[in-house]
Order: sequence, then C-alpha cells, then structure tokens
Amino acid sequence: MKRMRSLVLLLVTLFALNAVAVSAYAAEGEKPLVEEAEEINKEKLEEGKEKNKEANEVLKEKNKERKEKRAEKNKERIERIKEKNEVRIEKAEAKEVVEKEHAEAKKLREEAKAKKQEEKQKAKEEREKEKEVEVV
Repeated sequence: MKRMRSLVLLLVTLFALNAVAVSAYAAEGEKPLVEEAEEINKEKLEEGKEKNKEANEVLKEKNKERKEKRAEKNKERIERIKEKNEVRIEKAEAKEVVEKEHAEAKKLREEAKAKKQEEKQKAKEEREKEKEVEVV
C-alpha cells in the first residue's frame, strides 16, 4: 500500500515537473505544442505504470515467500504443541493409574479394618455371653 502511494506521488511529481517545464518554455517565449506535451506525459505515464507493475510483482513474490515461511512456522508450532500434549496425556494417564492403585489399596485397608473390628465385636459379644452363662 505504501509503495502504491509512493508511486502515485512519483507520477504526480512527474506531471508537476512537466507542467513546470512547459510553463518555463512558455515564459521563454517558446511555446511547445500541446500534442508534444501530451505525448511526453503519455510516455512518462507508461514508464510509471511499468515501474508500478514491476514493483507489484516483486511485492507479490515477497508476500508469497512470507506466506510460505509463516505456514512452515505454523506447522512446526503445531507439531511442538502435539508433542507437549502427548507428554501431558501420558503423565495424566500415569497419574490416574497411580491414583487408582492407591484407591484400591485404601479400599482393601478399610475392608480389612472393618473385618477386624467386626471380629473384635463378635469376640466381645461371645465373652459377654460366656460371663452371663457363668453368672446364671
């Protein structure tokens, strides 16, 4: 966009210089023909258009290269993110396995503790029954 603006300014400047040159000839007493001035303007305009086309082509090539580089960087970034995510998933799965093992071990301990308490309660009840039988 800046290049377009600068090229347009260049063309306007060329036309202004051409107008100054024409007025200088007129001031000297020599009057150039309008057709000659128009021809000169057309030539300068064509030169400006050609320069503009060349600049646009160069700009398109640079933009294409930038786009390709950006696409490559994005692919690399996505690959890095995928690798990091895989590591995170593996860690989470390992953590889940460990937590599951801990939960199972805790459940077994609680069951064993409950069984021991139940056995103690039964033994206590049996002793109390034996005492009652002895007392009677």
